[in-house]
Amino acid sequence: MGTHAWANWGAYSKGDPETENFDDELHSDRSFIGGPVAFGPYQLSIVTKRSSSVGLAVLLRGAVHADLIPQVVVNGELAKPDSAAYHGGTMSDELAALISLTLGVRLRLAGTRRLSGLHEAGQAGQPMYMEVPRLAHPGPTGREQLPSVMSRPADLRDVSRLATFPLISESDQVELIRAARSYSTALWWANEDANQAWLQLVTAVEIAAKHRQTSEVLPTDLLEDVWPTIWEPLLAADPDVRQRVAQELAPVVRVTKAFKDFLEQYAPPAPPRRPQGHDSLDWAKMRHHAQVIYEHRSKSLHAGKPFPLPMQGAPFVDSEGAIQEIPGGLNAGGLGGVWNASESPMLLQTFEYIARGALLTWWDELAAKANLSS
Repeated sequence: MGTHAWANWGAYSKGDPETENFDDELHSDRSFIGGPVAFGPYQLSIVTKRSSSVGLAVLLRGAVHADLIPQVVVNGELAKPDSAAYHGGTMSDELAALISLTLGVRLRLAGTRRLSGLHEAGQAGQPMYMEVPRLAHPGPTGREQLPSVMSRPADLRDVSRLATFPLISESDQVELIRAARSYSTALWWANEDANQAWLQLVTAVEIAAKHRQTSEVLPTDLLEDVWPTIWEPLLAADPDVRQRVAQELAPVVRVTKAFKDFLEQYAPPAPPRRPQGHDSLDWAKMRHHAQVIYEHRSKSLHAGKPFPLPMQGAPFVDSEGAIQEIPGGLNAGGLGGVWNASESPMLLQTFEYIARGALLTWWDELAAKANLSS
């Protein structure tokens, strides 16, 4: 059970007839250029908008070639449960998320403008037209947590990576869609709730990291690498005790290691324009940064303790366009907390740049693997 956009693209490629088509509105706070562009059964066209307010930016026209209605009864029996491809969205949600990840801009499905109605091959259905309300702009006006999403080119001619999507294997593309959906959700809500944006970006990376994790590491080695503060006191314990503790903690620790490995190996190079002085991130310590970030993720999810306030601040952009990468100062406080610099390794903007670059490299790796196996 592949995702709808993937399964439908596959049916189109096999020559299955069209049974319906639709126009969906994709909204953004950016004005797009380029296009129209076509990818399999999907066509993207720009809609000229004159402001940075959220509104219709891209019109997605899709043709349905696959039977996407799940069979809940098979041969008179209830179908076996299978939610392997479930991610909570439609095929247009999938495509909007992939475009958002590819370009690094906000883009979200707002609704369906037109449905053709079911029809036989070569015939026209009776269309139905619907109003699509404009999506609201999340967050206060004038505060931008992710200034790069407002400056990157929003050009449909740059979404050629989308052509590799139908080539990726069924299990791989499901994880790609889930990661892309988390990434695009983080971008959309960053100005409204930076903590939730942090969680969504970490989730996007975690999805990719867990999916690509292939190496088997001894539980004791895992614990030593990921949780040295727990491992060091265990050094004085009996070897059997160390082994049992490591075995119990291995499932949790393995996920953390996958996250650290992924960012260490897939993080993009530092941006070409960087701030001067103490506002830049130490790129050589990516593994350590990943450890701190994942610890904050766990506290936020399981203890309701949000990411440190300094990590949720909007970055400063200098006159050369370089974006502040880390919170300023040796420590900072507010809203009932005080954090030192070691607890706040980077700003949300910096992690978005790192996460997107890593996810795009992973996407390319999935496509390359599919080409080798075909």
